[in-house]
Amino acid sequence: MIYLDANATTPLHPEVLAAMLPLFRDNFANPSSVHAPGQAARAALDGAREHCAAVLSCAPKELVFTSGGTEADALAILGVASAAMASGAVADPRDPDAPSSARPRPRVVVTAVEHPAVLGPCAALSRAGVEVVQVGVDPEGRLDEEALAAALLAPGTVLCSVMAANNETGVVFPIARIGALCRSRGVPLHVDAVQWIGKEEVCLRDLPIDLLSLSAHKLEGPKGAGLLWARSGVALRAVQEGGHQERGRRAGTENAAGIVGLSEALRRACAGARGLSARLGPLRDRLEAAARAIPGTLILGAGAPRVSNTVCAAFEGCEGETLLAALDLRGVAVSTGSACSSGSLSPSKVLLAMGLAPARARGAVRFSLWSGNTAAEIETVAGLLPGIVARARGGTLSLA
Repeated sequence: MIYLDANATTPLHPEVLAAMLPLFRDNFANPSSVHAPGQAARAALDGAREHCAAVLSCAPKELVFTSGGTEADALAILGVASAAMASGAVADPRDPDAPSSARPRPRVVVTAVEHPAVLGPCAALSRAGVEVVQVGVDPEGRLDEEALAAALLAPGTVLCSVMAANNETGVVFPIARIGALCRSRGVPLHVDAVQWIGKEEVCLRDLPIDLLSLSAHKLEGPKGAGLLWARSGVALRAVQEGGHQERGRRAGTENAAGIVGLSEALRRACAGARGLSARLGPLRDRLEAAARAIPGTLILGAGAPRVSNTVCAAFEGCEGETLLAALDLRGVAVSTGSACSSGSLSPSKVLLAMGLAPARARGAVRFSLWSGNTAAEIETVAGLLPGIVARARGGTLSLA
């Protein structure tokens, strides 16, 4: 199998598995237990926290371990909004006295191309009466920074949440500029960095941001482990109640094995980010060139900065799901967009926000590379694509 769906998930690296195994076999106890086995598990957990903090250039106490990027995004968005309402800085729309309050209605600003992990919590806030403002992008997927600046001016804005790299197109947003803009408006900035960490070098100390989410399984780490970094001083209320863990910010017994795996995966990914990007970039470009050579193909985000591993190609006159199935039968794994939305017959909201017509958006296929891909694999896929697309357009593509 030629695996080109790394933005959905990556294989578990053998070194990451080796780091995790002692937490399954030996240090398996609950890290909250006070006996010796529990304290051994606690030591492993504390060590992983320190290692993650060292890689990200932050303080260990600023990290909250979660079950993955989705939970980290939800904690950032719901936790900051809830804390702002509890502090009295903005009105709580659920309070019957809120309409007569002199305090502003709470607002959250996001982009129109965010992952469902961000848009889902925002929808929950909207149902609770919080105003959610979505800022658009241009046809290349670049953020409308003027519209963002205007959105941040309105009173009651408690948070801005912006992804660093888009999961479907690979387009990278100018996080440093966005962060500086948020700082000038006094608005905390949350960054969904799930598709960014490990592909570009990141130092939290140098970025004007306040919260950041990441997930282990995008970094050749385990599923079920992620983290939220919240800068010291950022008000954050727990979303998941029921225990004292993670300094009271996330209840539940910690997944010590997964967190140790996250720590090792993060270390490896960040240490090798520059080299991996340099190796995958030419492979991505070769695959993109093969797609471009097929008449009627549009490469999404080609005119914008992108991470080095992602190609999103819209093939005119085709259905992306048909192409995905045909490639799968030939031993090539790709995606038609976000793995969280796979199986949906609706066109990608990201591509619609970029101005694509629904029929064209349904013809999009995402190729996302990982460290195990080779030049020979890319040549194989480049050779398969023209025939598969031609047969799909001619109605002669057999999936039998």
